Amino acid sequence: MGEGLPFDKSGAQAERVPADVPAPLYKCAFDHPETRVAWEKARRNAARGGWVWHFLYALSWVVCFAFSANASSEIAKERAAGAIVLVSFVYMALLYLRRDAMGSLKRIRRVLEQHPWQHIPAAHRPDGVKDVTGVPVQLRYREGEELTGLMSARNPLHRRRWPDELEHGAWYAGEVWRAGGARKRGFGVLAVPGGGELMEVSRETAVRR
Repeated sequence: MGEGLPFDKSGAQAERVPADVPAPLYKCAFDHPETRVAWEKARRNAARGGWVWHFLYALSWVVCFAFSANASSEIAKERAAGAIVLVSFVYMALLYLRRDAMGSLKRIRRVLEQHPWQHIPAAHRPDGVKDVTGVPVQLRYREGEELTGLMSARNPLHRRRWPDELEHGAWYAGEVWRAGGARKRGFGVLAVPGGGELMEVSRETAVRR
């Protein structure tokens, strides 16, 4: 399972569609109903549980302070303090993941509102390459063209999830990659044909062989 927010469910995947489904003829990709639904679903999943985390974090402080105040030994008080530090670390990590996912979704929406979907023959995940922030990918924009240079793709909720069907055809919205260009994050969006499994695509910045 790809790395992502703790409430993500990999089993709740969009219905698979044939790889050769033509891209919809909308002025911008976000006008496509299925794409909009996929984005809204991802946004809800990213936002879900925020108030629960705040409540549990506040409750953990109350419990730890109560335990520390009633502790009869220094060891018990140190354990309570250690528990507070651990809970605070987990809480901050969850907030970071949530903020990171929401930022990625905002960039994806911006691209989808500015560019139409186009069908591309393949999105290839090369072997022997690792990307610490997502999945290394090479695109083929037209049949017979060579693959692009290495780029980085990431699902906002599952950073390293990679739908295998993208190897046989995908939808892409955004700028065309050119050597020496497209260096800013969020310059493209990749999706399984049909508008599901939205992934942010950028010029690779953290690839390791």
